[in-house]
Amino acid sequence: MHKMLIAFGVLALGWPATAQTLEKPAVSLVRRAPVDASGRVAFVRVEDAPLYFSRQVFAREVSLDARAQTEQAIDRFGEDLAKVGANLESVLRLNAYVADAADTPLVEAALAARFAGHAPAVTWASTPLTVPGARVAFDGVAVVSRAPAGVEWIEGAGAVLPAGAKVFVSGQLERGDDAAASVRRTMEGLHRTNNHLGLAKRDVVQVKVFLQPFTEHQAAVREIAASFGDGASPPVIMVEWVSAEHAEIEMIVAGASLRSVPTEALSFAALPGKTISPRFSHVAIVAAGTPLIFLGGIDAGPGLEPREQWKRIFERLGSTLFEAGSSFRHLVKATYYLEASPARGVLNEIRATYYDPSRPPAASAVGVRRTGLPDRAFQLDMIAVPLPGPNPGAR
Repeated sequence: MHKMLIAFGVLALGWPATAQTLEKPAVSLVRRAPVDASGRVAFVRVEDAPLYFSRQVFAREVSLDARAQTEQAIDRFGEDLAKVGANLESVLRLNAYVADAADTPLVEAALAARFAGHAPAVTWASTPLTVPGARVAFDGVAVVSRAPAGVEWIEGAGAVLPAGAKVFVSGQLERGDDAAASVRRTMEGLHRTNNHLGLAKRDVVQVKVFLQPFTEHQAAVREIAASFGDGASPPVIMVEWVSAEHAEIEMIVAGASLRSVPTEALSFAALPGKTISPRFSHVAIVAAGTPLIFLGGIDAGPGLEPREQWKRIFERLGSTLFEAGSSFRHLVKATYYLEASPARGVLNEIRATYYDPSRPPAASAVGVRRTGLPDRAFQLDMIAVPLPGPNPGAR
Protein backbone atom coordinates (compact mmCIF):
# COMPACT_ATOMS: atom_id res chain seq x y z
CA MET A 1 0.00 0.00 0.00
CA HIS A 2 2.74 2.47 0.94
CA LYS A 3 4.40 2.10 -2.47
CA MET A 4 1.37 3.40 -4.36
CA LEU A 5 1.27 6.88 -5.85
CA ILE A 6 -1.41 9.49 -5.35
CA ALA A 7 -3.27 11.01 -8.29
CA PHE A 8 -4.66 14.49 -7.69
CA GLY A 9 -7.15 16.12 -9.99
CA VAL A 10 -9.43 19.13 -10.22
CA LEU A 11 -12.70 18.45 -11.99
CA ALA A 12 -13.92 21.62 -13.71
CA LEU A 13 -17.62 21.19 -14.33
CA GLY A 14 -18.73 24.65 -15.41
CA TRP A 15 -21.42 25.15 -12.77
CA PRO A 16 -23.94 27.27 -14.73
CA ALA A 17 -25.78 29.91 -12.73
CA THR A 18 -29.54 29.90 -13.26
CA ALA A 19 -32.60 30.68 -11.18
CA GLN A 20 -32.41 27.13 -9.84
CA THR A 21 -28.65 26.87 -9.34
CA LEU A 22 -25.92 28.66 -7.43
CA GLU A 23 -22.40 29.58 -8.51
CA LYS A 24 -19.89 26.94 -7.46
CA PRO A 25 -16.15 26.63 -8.12
CA ALA A 26 -14.51 23.60 -9.68
CA VAL A 27 -14.52 20.51 -7.48
CA SER A 28 -11.29 18.91 -6.28
CA LEU A 29 -11.03 15.11 -6.47
CA VAL A 30 -8.32 12.78 -5.22
CA ARG A 31 -8.17 9.29 -6.75
CA ARG A 32 -5.81 6.73 -5.23
CA ALA A 33 -3.47 5.41 -7.91
CA PRO A 34 -2.30 3.29 -9.57
CA VAL A 35 -5.29 1.61 -11.11
CA ASP A 36 -4.73 -2.12 -11.60
CA ALA A 37 -5.92 -4.18 -14.58
CA SER A 38 -9.36 -4.59 -13.00
CA GLY A 39 -9.99 -0.85 -13.11
CA ARG A 40 -10.10 -0.53 -9.33
CA VAL A 41 -8.81 2.28 -7.16
CA ALA A 42 -8.34 2.21 -3.40
CA PHE A 43 -10.45 5.33 -2.80
CA VAL A 44 -11.84 8.51 -4.28
CA ARG A 45 -12.07 11.61 -2.12
CA VAL A 46 -14.31 14.56 -2.97
CA GLU A 47 -14.95 17.87 -1.25
CA ASP A 48 -18.48 18.77 -0.13
CA ALA A 49 -20.33 19.25 -3.43
CA PRO A 50 -23.67 18.38 -5.07
CA LEU A 51 -23.71 14.63 -5.75
CA TYR A 52 -25.82 12.53 -8.08
CA PHE A 53 -27.05 9.15 -6.80
CA SER A 54 -28.20 7.06 -9.73
CA ARG A 55 -30.93 4.56 -10.32
CA GLN A 56 -29.95 0.93 -10.97
CA VAL A 57 -28.90 0.99 -14.63
CA PHE A 58 -29.16 -1.91 -17.10
CA ALA A 59 -28.32 -2.56 -20.74
CA ARG A 60 -31.12 -2.04 -23.26
CA GLU A 61 -30.43 -5.38 -24.94
CA VAL A 62 -30.24 -8.20 -22.41
CA SER A 63 -29.59 -10.81 -25.13
CA LEU A 64 -25.96 -9.61 -25.28
CA ASP A 65 -23.05 -11.11 -23.37
CA ALA A 66 -21.88 -9.61 -20.08
CA ARG A 67 -19.21 -7.37 -21.60
CA ALA A 68 -21.57 -5.93 -24.22
CA GLN A 69 -24.27 -5.43 -21.58
CA THR A 70 -21.71 -3.58 -19.47
CA GLU A 71 -20.91 -1.27 -22.39
CA GLN A 72 -24.59 -0.50 -22.97
CA ALA A 73 -25.33 0.01 -19.28
CA ILE A 74 -22.42 2.45 -18.92
CA ASP A 75 -23.66 4.29 -22.03
CA ARG A 76 -27.09 4.66 -20.38
CA PHE A 77 -25.43 5.77 -17.15
CA GLY A 78 -23.62 8.44 -19.16
CA GLU A 79 -26.94 9.58 -20.65
CA ASP A 80 -28.39 9.93 -17.15
CA LEU A 81 -25.32 11.87 -16.02
CA ALA A 82 -25.70 14.30 -18.91
CA LYS A 83 -29.15 15.22 -17.54
CA VAL A 84 -27.51 16.61 -14.39
CA GLY A 85 -24.48 18.24 -16.00
CA ALA A 86 -22.01 15.44 -15.44
CA ASN A 87 -20.17 12.73 -17.37
CA LEU A 88 -18.29 9.49 -16.72
CA GLU A 89 -15.17 11.39 -15.62
CA SER A 90 -17.12 12.74 -12.63
CA VAL A 91 -18.10 9.29 -11.29
CA LEU A 92 -16.81 8.66 -7.76
CA ARG A 93 -18.42 5.37 -6.76
CA LEU A 94 -19.75 2.47 -8.83
CA ASN A 95 -21.61 -0.52 -7.41
CA ALA A 96 -21.51 -3.44 -9.85
CA TYR A 97 -24.09 -6.23 -9.62
CA VAL A 98 -23.64 -9.44 -11.61
CA ALA A 99 -26.25 -12.17 -11.95
CA ASP A 100 -23.44 -14.73 -12.28
CA ALA A 101 -20.08 -14.14 -10.61
CA ALA A 102 -18.41 -15.96 -13.51
CA ASP A 103 -19.10 -12.81 -15.58
CA THR A 104 -17.08 -10.54 -13.28
CA PRO A 105 -13.83 -10.70 -15.35
CA LEU A 106 -15.72 -9.58 -18.47
CA VAL A 107 -17.38 -6.74 -16.61
CA GLU A 108 -14.08 -5.71 -15.00
CA ALA A 109 -12.38 -5.55 -18.39
CA ALA A 110 -15.14 -3.33 -19.79
CA LEU A 111 -15.02 -1.00 -16.79
CA ALA A 112 -11.23 -0.72 -16.94
CA ALA A 113 -11.47 0.37 -20.57
CA ARG A 114 -14.36 2.82 -20.09
CA PHE A 115 -12.93 4.48 -16.98
CA ALA A 116 -9.25 4.49 -17.94
CA GLY A 117 -7.56 7.43 -16.22
CA HIS A 118 -10.55 8.31 -14.04
CA ALA A 119 -11.57 5.06 -12.36
CA PRO A 120 -14.21 5.17 -9.62
CA ALA A 121 -14.17 3.19 -6.38
CA VAL A 122 -15.92 -0.09 -7.31
CA THR A 123 -17.76 -2.59 -5.11
CA TRP A 124 -19.15 -5.93 -6.32
CA ALA A 125 -22.10 -8.14 -5.44
CA SER A 126 -23.67 -11.15 -7.12
CA THR A 127 -27.47 -10.97 -7.03
CA PRO A 128 -30.50 -11.70 -9.18
CA LEU A 129 -31.50 -8.62 -11.16
CA THR A 130 -34.87 -6.96 -11.59
CA VAL A 131 -34.69 -7.01 -15.42
CA PRO A 132 -35.22 -10.54 -16.81
CA GLY A 133 -32.20 -11.71 -18.76
CA ALA A 134 -29.90 -8.99 -17.49
CA ARG A 135 -26.40 -10.14 -16.57
CA VAL A 136 -25.12 -6.91 -15.04
CA ALA A 137 -26.39 -3.68 -13.49
CA PHE A 138 -24.83 -0.63 -11.87
CA ASP A 139 -25.60 2.23 -9.59
CA GLY A 140 -23.21 5.03 -8.91
CA VAL A 141 -22.36 8.38 -7.35
CA ALA A 142 -21.00 11.35 -9.31
CA VAL A 143 -20.23 15.00 -8.65
CA VAL A 144 -22.52 17.22 -10.72
CA SER A 145 -22.75 20.74 -12.10
CA ARG A 146 -26.19 21.66 -10.79
CA ALA A 147 -26.67 22.87 -7.23
CA PRO A 148 -30.35 22.71 -6.27
CA ALA A 149 -31.50 24.23 -3.00
CA GLY A 150 -33.04 20.89 -2.01
CA VAL A 151 -32.99 17.27 -3.11
CA GLU A 152 -33.89 16.94 -6.78
CA TRP A 153 -35.46 13.70 -8.00
CA ILE A 154 -34.74 13.17 -11.72
CA GLU A 155 -37.57 11.15 -13.26
CA GLY A 156 -36.29 7.90 -14.74
CA ALA A 157 -32.74 8.57 -13.57
CA GLY A 158 -31.71 9.30 -9.99
CA ALA A 159 -31.48 12.11 -7.47
CA VAL A 160 -29.20 15.06 -6.75
CA LEU A 161 -28.05 15.60 -3.17
CA PRO A 162 -27.15 19.27 -2.56
CA ALA A 163 -23.88 20.23 -0.94
CA GLY A 164 -24.24 20.36 2.83
CA ALA A 165 -25.00 17.97 5.65
CA LYS A 166 -25.62 14.33 4.75
CA VAL A 167 -27.38 11.61 6.75
CA PHE A 168 -26.73 7.88 6.38
CA VAL A 169 -29.38 5.67 7.98
CA SER A 170 -28.40 2.09 8.78
CA GLY A 171 -30.42 -0.78 7.42
CA GLN A 172 -33.67 -1.14 9.37
CA LEU A 173 -35.95 -4.15 9.55
CA GLU A 174 -39.57 -4.44 10.57
CA ARG A 175 -41.10 -7.89 10.31
CA GLY A 176 -44.23 -8.60 8.30
CA ASP A 177 -46.14 -11.66 7.14
CA ASP A 178 -44.60 -11.37 3.68
CA ALA A 179 -42.04 -9.28 1.81
CA ALA A 180 -44.50 -6.53 0.88
CA ALA A 181 -45.68 -6.15 4.46
CA SER A 182 -42.11 -6.10 5.75
CA VAL A 183 -41.12 -3.41 3.24
CA ARG A 184 -44.21 -1.34 4.09
CA ARG A 185 -43.56 -1.49 7.83
CA THR A 186 -39.85 -0.87 7.43
CA MET A 187 -40.48 2.21 5.29
CA GLU A 188 -42.86 3.51 7.95
CA GLY A 189 -40.07 3.06 10.50
CA LEU A 190 -37.53 4.83 8.30
CA HIS A 191 -39.87 7.78 7.78
CA ARG A 192 -40.30 7.96 11.56
CA THR A 193 -36.52 8.02 11.88
CA ASN A 194 -36.28 10.94 9.47
CA ASN A 195 -39.08 12.79 11.24
CA HIS A 196 -37.29 12.31 14.57
CA LEU A 197 -34.21 13.94 13.02
CA GLY A 198 -36.25 16.83 11.59
CA LEU A 199 -36.09 15.51 8.01
CA ALA A 200 -38.88 15.09 5.47
CA LYS A 201 -39.68 12.54 2.80
CA ARG A 202 -38.49 14.96 0.10
CA ASP A 203 -35.04 14.94 1.73
CA VAL A 204 -34.49 11.26 0.85
CA VAL A 205 -31.88 10.77 -1.85
CA GLN A 206 -31.67 7.00 -2.23
CA VAL A 207 -33.35 3.88 -0.85
CA LYS A 208 -31.44 0.58 -0.92
CA VAL A 209 -33.37 -2.64 -0.28
CA PHE A 210 -31.95 -6.03 0.66
CA LEU A 211 -34.83 -8.36 -0.19
CA GLN A 212 -35.90 -11.98 0.26
CA PRO A 213 -37.45 -13.55 -1.75
CA PHE A 214 -36.12 -11.42 -4.58
CA THR A 215 -39.04 -12.43 -6.79
CA GLU A 216 -41.07 -9.91 -4.74
CA HIS A 217 -39.05 -6.93 -6.00
CA GLN A 218 -41.96 -5.38 -7.90
CA ALA A 219 -44.18 -5.49 -4.82
CA ALA A 220 -41.33 -3.94 -2.81
CA VAL A 221 -40.99 -1.06 -5.29
CA ARG A 222 -44.75 -0.41 -5.15
CA GLU A 223 -44.68 -0.28 -1.34
CA ILE A 224 -41.75 2.13 -1.36
CA ALA A 225 -43.40 4.41 -3.92
CA ALA A 226 -46.65 4.37 -1.91
CA SER A 227 -44.76 5.36 1.25
CA PHE A 228 -43.74 8.66 -0.39
CA GLY A 229 -47.33 9.33 -1.36
CA ASP A 230 -47.07 12.14 -3.93
CA GLY A 231 -46.49 10.27 -7.17
CA ALA A 232 -42.71 10.71 -7.11
CA SER A 233 -39.98 8.94 -5.18
CA PRO A 234 -36.18 8.70 -5.02
CA PRO A 235 -34.17 5.99 -6.80
CA VAL A 236 -34.48 2.48 -5.36
CA ILE A 237 -31.62 -0.04 -5.47
CA MET A 238 -32.52 -3.75 -5.13
CA VAL A 239 -30.15 -6.47 -3.90
CA GLU A 240 -31.02 -10.03 -2.97
CA TRP A 241 -30.69 -10.83 0.74
CA VAL A 242 -29.88 -14.40 1.79
CA SER A 243 -31.72 -14.33 5.09
CA ALA A 244 -34.60 -15.77 7.05
CA GLU A 245 -36.03 -12.22 7.14
CA HIS A 246 -37.80 -10.48 4.28
CA ALA A 247 -36.28 -7.01 3.98
CA GLU A 248 -33.70 -4.65 5.37
CA ILE A 249 -33.71 -1.10 4.00
CA GLU A 250 -31.24 1.78 4.34
CA MET A 251 -31.39 5.41 3.22
CA ILE A 252 -29.25 8.36 2.29
CA VAL A 253 -30.88 11.68 3.22
CA ALA A 254 -30.02 15.38 2.79
CA GLY A 255 -29.39 16.96 6.19
CA ALA A 256 -30.07 20.67 5.60
CA SER A 257 -33.15 20.59 7.81
CA LEU A 258 -31.71 18.52 10.66
CA ARG A 259 -33.35 19.43 13.95
CA SER A 260 -29.93 19.47 15.63
CA VAL A 261 -27.13 21.03 13.56
CA PRO A 262 -23.95 18.90 13.78
CA THR A 263 -21.04 20.53 15.57
CA GLU A 264 -18.35 18.12 14.36
CA ALA A 265 -17.50 16.69 10.95
CA LEU A 266 -18.95 13.27 11.78
CA SER A 267 -21.46 12.51 14.49
CA PHE A 268 -23.89 9.74 15.31
CA ALA A 269 -27.48 9.69 16.51
CA ALA A 270 -29.35 7.17 18.62
CA LEU A 271 -33.01 6.45 17.89
CA PRO A 272 -35.91 6.10 20.33
CA GLY A 273 -36.77 2.49 21.08
CA LYS A 274 -33.66 1.06 19.41
CA THR A 275 -30.82 -0.57 21.31
CA ILE A 276 -27.44 1.16 21.10
CA SER A 277 -24.79 -1.16 19.67
CA PRO A 278 -20.98 -0.94 19.90
CA ARG A 279 -20.76 -2.48 16.40
CA PHE A 280 -22.89 -0.06 14.35
CA SER A 281 -24.67 3.27 14.69
CA HIS A 282 -28.28 3.75 13.66
CA VAL A 283 -27.56 7.12 12.02
CA ALA A 284 -24.32 8.76 10.85
CA ILE A 285 -24.35 12.50 10.14
CA VAL A 286 -21.71 14.25 8.01
CA ALA A 287 -21.58 18.01 8.62
CA ALA A 288 -21.70 20.58 5.84
CA GLY A 289 -18.29 21.35 4.40
CA THR A 290 -16.90 17.88 5.13
CA PRO A 291 -15.32 15.86 2.28
CA LEU A 292 -16.38 12.28 1.65
CA ILE A 293 -14.04 9.36 0.96
CA PHE A 294 -15.49 6.48 -1.08
CA LEU A 295 -13.39 3.35 -0.58
CA GLY A 296 -13.24 0.68 -3.24
CA GLY A 297 -14.54 -2.73 -2.19
CA ILE A 298 -12.05 -4.43 0.14
CA ASP A 299 -11.59 -8.20 0.15
CA ALA A 300 -8.94 -10.53 1.56
CA GLY A 301 -7.82 -12.17 -1.67
CA PRO A 302 -8.22 -15.90 -2.33
CA GLY A 303 -7.24 -18.90 -0.27
CA LEU A 304 -7.96 -17.90 3.33
CA GLU A 305 -10.39 -19.39 5.85
CA PRO A 306 -13.13 -17.06 7.19
CA ARG A 307 -11.38 -15.76 10.28
CA GLU A 308 -8.20 -14.98 8.36
CA GLN A 309 -10.23 -13.29 5.62
CA TRP A 310 -11.79 -10.85 8.07
CA LYS A 311 -8.41 -10.14 9.67
CA ARG A 312 -6.91 -9.37 6.27
CA ILE A 313 -9.88 -7.21 5.25
CA PHE A 314 -9.62 -5.03 8.36
CA GLU A 315 -5.85 -4.76 8.00
CA ARG A 316 -6.35 -3.54 4.43
CA LEU A 317 -9.10 -1.20 5.57
CA GLY A 318 -6.74 0.34 8.13
CA SER A 319 -4.02 0.85 5.53
CA THR A 320 -6.43 2.44 3.07
CA LEU A 321 -7.85 4.76 5.71
CA PHE A 322 -4.33 5.86 6.65
CA GLU A 323 -3.49 6.63 3.01
CA ALA A 324 -6.76 8.53 2.64
CA GLY A 325 -6.13 10.69 5.70
CA SER A 326 -8.86 9.04 7.76
CA SER A 327 -9.18 6.51 10.59
CA PHE A 328 -11.45 3.86 12.08
CA ARG A 329 -13.06 6.61 14.18
CA HIS A 330 -14.11 8.46 11.03
CA LEU A 331 -16.04 5.73 9.22
CA VAL A 332 -19.46 6.87 8.05
CA LYS A 333 -21.19 3.93 6.38
CA ALA A 334 -20.28 0.25 6.02
CA THR A 335 -21.87 -2.51 3.96
CA TYR A 336 -20.60 -6.00 4.69
CA TYR A 337 -21.25 -8.66 2.04
CA LEU A 338 -21.09 -12.17 3.50
CA GLU A 339 -21.43 -15.47 1.68
CA ALA A 340 -21.47 -17.63 4.82
CA SER A 341 -23.76 -16.78 7.73
CA PRO A 342 -21.49 -18.31 10.45
CA ALA A 343 -18.94 -15.64 9.54
CA ARG A 344 -21.25 -13.01 11.06
CA GLY A 345 -19.93 -13.95 14.50
CA VAL A 346 -16.33 -13.39 13.36
CA LEU A 347 -17.33 -10.04 11.85
CA ASN A 348 -18.88 -8.95 15.15
CA GLU A 349 -15.75 -10.03 17.01
CA ILE A 350 -13.36 -8.14 14.76
CA ARG A 351 -15.53 -5.01 14.67
CA ALA A 352 -15.32 -4.91 18.46
CA THR A 353 -11.52 -4.92 18.13
CA TYR A 354 -11.16 -2.15 15.56
CA TYR A 355 -14.09 0.21 16.17
CA ASP A 356 -14.51 2.83 18.84
CA PRO A 357 -17.70 1.49 20.51
CA SER A 358 -18.95 5.06 20.99
CA ARG A 359 -18.81 5.84 17.25
CA PRO A 360 -19.04 2.83 14.93
CA PRO A 361 -20.27 3.51 11.38
CA ALA A 362 -23.84 3.14 10.19
CA ALA A 363 -24.02 -0.29 8.60
CA SER A 364 -25.83 -3.11 6.86
CA ALA A 365 -24.57 -6.72 6.93
CA VAL A 366 -25.91 -8.53 3.87
CA GLY A 367 -25.97 -12.25 3.24
CA VAL A 368 -25.31 -12.94 -0.46
CA ARG A 369 -24.97 -16.07 -2.57
CA ARG A 370 -21.66 -14.80 -3.95
CA THR A 371 -19.70 -11.60 -3.42
CA GLY A 372 -19.18 -11.22 -7.16
CA LEU A 373 -15.42 -11.83 -6.87
CA PRO A 374 -13.88 -15.30 -7.33
CA ASP A 375 -12.75 -17.10 -4.17
CA ARG A 376 -13.76 -14.19 -1.90
CA ALA A 377 -16.41 -15.01 0.67
CA PHE A 378 -16.57 -11.48 2.11
CA GLN A 379 -16.27 -7.92 0.88
CA LEU A 380 -16.42 -4.58 2.65
CA ASP A 381 -17.87 -1.38 1.14
CA MET A 382 -17.08 1.77 3.11
CA ILE A 383 -17.52 5.55 3.16
CA ALA A 384 -15.38 7.70 5.46
CA VAL A 385 -14.50 11.33 6.21
CA PRO A 386 -11.02 12.79 6.73
CA LEU A 387 -9.40 13.32 10.09
CA PRO A 388 -10.20 16.75 11.57
CA GLY A 389 -7.79 19.65 11.36
CA PRO A 390 -5.49 20.76 8.53
CA ASN A 391 -5.66 18.04 5.91
CA PRO A 392 -5.26 19.47 2.40
CA GLY A 393 -5.15 16.08 0.71
CA ALA A 394 -4.72 12.39 1.23
CA ARG A 395 -1.26 11.06 1.84
